[in-house]
Amino acid sequence: MKKNSALLLLIFCLATAALAGDGIEALKRELAQATGSARNVVARRLVAALNAEGDSYQKRNENKESLPPYLEALALQEKELGEPPSAHLLNRIGLAELILGDYDKALDFLLRALAAAEKNNERTYITSSSYLIGYVHRDLRNFSLSLNYFNAAHEAALAAGDQYYAIMSLNEIGNVYVYQEQYDKALPYKEKSLELARKFANRKLLATCLHDMGHLHLMQDQAAKALPYFQEALAISREVGGQREIIIILINTADANRRMGRFNAGLACLDEALPLAEKSGLAKLLSDILETYSCIHEGMKNYPQALVYQRRYQELREHLFNEEKAKQTAEMQTRFEVEKKQRENELLRSEKRIASLALAKQRNQRNFLFFLALLILLLTALLYTRFRIKARANRELEAANSKISSQQAKLREAYRNMEDLAGHDQLTGLSNRRAFLEELEREAKRFQREQKPFTLVMTDLVGLKAVNDTLGHDAGDFVLRAAADLFSRSLRAQDTVARWGGDEFLFLLPGTTAQGAQVICASIQKKISNGDFRFNGNHLQLAVSIGIATFRAGISIEECLREADQEMYRSRRCGHEPADEK
Repeated sequence: MKKNSALLLLIFCLATAALAGDGIEALKRELAQATGSARNVVARRLVAALNAEGDSYQKRNENKESLPPYLEALALQEKELGEPPSAHLLNRIGLAELILGDYDKALDFLLRALAAAEKNNERTYITSSSYLIGYVHRDLRNFSLSLNYFNAAHEAALAAGDQYYAIMSLNEIGNVYVYQEQYDKALPYKEKSLELARKFANRKLLATCLHDMGHLHLMQDQAAKALPYFQEALAISREVGGQREIIIILINTADANRRMGRFNAGLACLDEALPLAEKSGLAKLLSDILETYSCIHEGMKNYPQALVYQRRYQELREHLFNEEKAKQTAEMQTRFEVEKKQRENELLRSEKRIASLALAKQRNQRNFLFFLALLILLLTALLYTRFRIKARANRELEAANSKISSQQAKLREAYRNMEDLAGHDQLTGLSNRRAFLEELEREAKRFQREQKPFTLVMTDLVGLKAVNDTLGHDAGDFVLRAAADLFSRSLRAQDTVARWGGDEFLFLLPGTTAQGAQVICASIQKKISNGDFRFNGNHLQLAVSIGIATFRAGISIEECLREADQEMYRSRRCGHEPADEK
């Protein structure tokens, strides 16, 4: 019976899409012949039809197919009708780009959707756009921005009485803490969202919360606890539909089976997920599938096959998350914040003008009444009153100007803070990824001119996760700062050390060969191993894995970084000795 119902629904959707397609073509022909005001009427009907067609595709999880009608509707609104795009249309395009893995386009459309929704006070799209922007920043590992937007979405959902997004936002706040390995902070959010989802009449939402609770256990190496949540979530997703959700659950179920040594069960899950991801064009999920394949084959000691999948994963991952896209994303976010400040300043200026007009109107009315009633007897009083009104208006004008100056000072301070944050890691005070890459570009250009060698060294702190789990994240932060201080003191003045991300650091050693780098790294490893690191009376035993790669003619910066990363990975697996350059 269920199969027959599903078949009838599919036939109905296809028939509806076909009829909509015929209607759209007819409207296009009508638009080509229309003139004057009739042309605008036809254009609006065509925009509505294209919107409906895009919505129909998106409801069937056909996000790639939804983009052409949405983008055509967007072009009509902007160029044919000369109107700003609707928050709904911008939000839907942003959602499709997010699911397809194009994060810079997704963020651009979603920020525009949020601005349009705030301008028109559309609570539904303020909530959903804030939520989706948080999702983009979460996937890009901009966790602070992600938490800001998910919290904003939660508050907007509560204000609008939107229980679905209120639960989803709570759940995603928990997910952000999971990504940061702050599991103690994540657990209350996950438990609360799952409790609310079980009471809320939305099976798809329940499947999401069940899966994410399983993911929390999986990230804590509790695969046996995670598996029942994944199994219940998968059963619900198969029942209600949702291809993307099914793929995500299959990937994590495969990972849970891998951690439990059930490699064949894990491969079976991935074999089901792979064609679904390829058919849907979900590049982010496809990269996760390839990575999990590699891990399972490595666990089975099938190293050649593991390497094949690892290379495919690296190629796809680099395409999705390259540095240029990260820079574009940061620039879009900055533009949005600056435009928001400008809108606030414009609003202040408008309020000042309105207040000035109101005062002028009030003054004229008062003067008129005084003139009629006391034209001669109260002339002196009238002049005095006018003087007082003018003085008050001047004071209010000065106050408004002071407020604008204060806002401008805050904006300049925000710019200065952004410039400082852009080049340094807040925790360790070292250069961050962006500043390091700029220095690396300069060193590569120097190599092209002078042929002087330089070497990259990539390290990661072994045991940091154990310190976080046993002594807490304050101890982990202490370890990161202590290691950063040791690295800085162990290198030369011309060398550069940066925090690459998480527990990983990068050294740039100008004028240094691989052999020279070996000597430096051996000294650093010895200092780390023999160091007396103490936190609250606890002695912390630390070690580092090190990968070395020397820049040379014929390779790019990205290839040199990849070699250092691969050598560090091999060093970690082989016991932390500094690995030679390939």
